[in-house]
Amino acid sequence: MSELLPTGRPRLKARFAAVVVVCFALLTGLLAAPPATAALPVSDPNNAQVLVTKSRPLNPLRYIPPDLVFFPGTNYVLRREVSANLQNLFAGARSAGAPLAVVSAYRSYDQQAALYNSYVAQYGQAVADTISARPGHSEHQTGLAVDVGNLNGSCGLGACFATTAGGRWVAANAHRYGFIIRYPDGYQPTTGYTFEPWHLRYVGRSVATEMRTRGIPTMEHYYNGSNPPIRHSADLVTVDSFGLLWRYSPDYLGKLRQRVRIGSGWSPVKGGFTTDWNADGIHDVLAQWNDGTLTLYRGRFSGGFHAPIRIGSGFGSSEITVGHWIRGSRYPSLVAKDAQGSLLHYANGSGGALSSSRVTRIGAGWQGLRIAMADWNKDGNQDILATRANGELALYRSNGQGRFISESRPVIGTGWGSLNSLTAVSGFQGPNSYGLRARTSGGELRYYPMLGNRWGTTAIVGHGWQTARLFR
Repeated sequence: MSELLPTGRPRLKARFAAVVVVCFALLTGLLAAPPATAALPVSDPNNAQVLVTKSRPLNPLRYIPPDLVFFPGTNYVLRREVSANLQNLFAGARSAGAPLAVVSAYRSYDQQAALYNSYVAQYGQAVADTISARPGHSEHQTGLAVDVGNLNGSCGLGACFATTAGGRWVAANAHRYGFIIRYPDGYQPTTGYTFEPWHLRYVGRSVATEMRTRGIPTMEHYYNGSNPPIRHSADLVTVDSFGLLWRYSPDYLGKLRQRVRIGSGWSPVKGGFTTDWNADGIHDVLAQWNDGTLTLYRGRFSGGFHAPIRIGSGFGSSEITVGHWIRGSRYPSLVAKDAQGSLLHYANGSGGALSSSRVTRIGAGWQGLRIAMADWNKDGNQDILATRANGELALYRSNGQGRFISESRPVIGTGWGSLNSLTAVSGFQGPNSYGLRARTSGGELRYYPMLGNRWGTTAIVGHGWQTARLFR
């Protein structure tokens, strides 16, 4: 770059300019609309993610699950998949010294009607509606819900279950087996029911872990109409050879889910980044175009992207990485390696365009190095990981204030010469996980867990990624 943030741009030939205009028009129009696969509440009662609430009854109202089985050693029945996973949950609790028992499971429409009517007779309808579902509106009728208690019977179906060893274990580990606490404390205005730490609802391991990882407290929140184009910081965003933009969400078990199309018209893009650039809680896309322009596409809560905003230019020959280079900063910022091998920090002061007055030179001699920003030792400071020509991965530690710590640059890996598109991701393997996602020259996608000054076991995420442009 001849300037850090050039104010002018070279004159384009009329034909090329027209192409650029058309591409940006497509991006503005197509990306502003919600994707076709909007996340809607599930109504199919045979689906493990079905949403049943006071205002969303089962359809049909007298639904009976097709695959009910007895839970071993009891007279309670559950759906087959639920029973199998509950057995594993009980085994885990037993190993932890917190043995559990089933207190209630599947209830038919008529059984629920009798229970609800008894509560109305005993407490009145207003109270009954906070502790029991009306027939046809009960999760127990789906065969996906189970009430659990301590094996010794302590606390029974009471809020005090949450304070027992069994209750604490369930709260911390149920998601690992595909269950959530359906009616958590403090969310009666949302769910309509009082706190029930014993009421477990099976939704499947991927959804339960996703809710845990993202801090989603209830299924109402999970299906609240939000459909941001990028759901999580661990989502992989790619552009294919047709210029289509795709999102691959993690299943939190080390693999990627089926892709979802979130845009089109991205053929001229050189690369990009997924980041919450304006710190509004919704992930955005920062696109680096072939002509050196940087464009911000702010994610919409309801789906798609806002109209693009140009935040910089002159980055055609730069390699870029994005993160919180300054510890404690509200907004992420940008570190770029230019054609001369200089390493430059571009501060993001407002969640919008970059400013030439807020550019700092933080290093030189970086020619031939590939860079990625990551917190290698989990000290809260974003470091720079750089691959060298000989395949070494070197660590350049940051002081969190925009400078490198003056010390040796330790080699933290070898054989990285065939790897590219290095990206630090949080939550890919579940809560509190952190690692580096990379692609080999042969198109293999790998995940390297970073455990604080050491690597975990490498996971192979997928194959055949040679031609995809991976956003970082």
